[in-house]
Amino acid sequence: MDTNSPDQNRGGRRHKLRGFIIAETIAIVVLLAAGTLVVSTRPVDSMVVTILNVVMFLAAASAAAIPILCFAFAPILLRSNR
Repeated sequence: MDTNSPDQNRGGRRHKLRGFIIAETIAIVVLLAAGTLVVSTRPVDSMVVTILNVVMFLAAASAAAIPILCFAFAPILLRSNR
């Protein structure tokens, strides 16, 4: 028996969407900031370049994975036993 009213479900979806937008925005900002830093300053130290490349890769991977984690896996993981 489902005890959640439609209003409670809608509030949960809004909270989930807000969290998704915040997480996606942070990932994209980090990606753009690291990319801009690499292109504009052209660091000479290879360690700095490597770190910035890793940060860009991780930000791009997280930007791609966040929608999957928020909207594809969550409905599967949170199913109730009926």
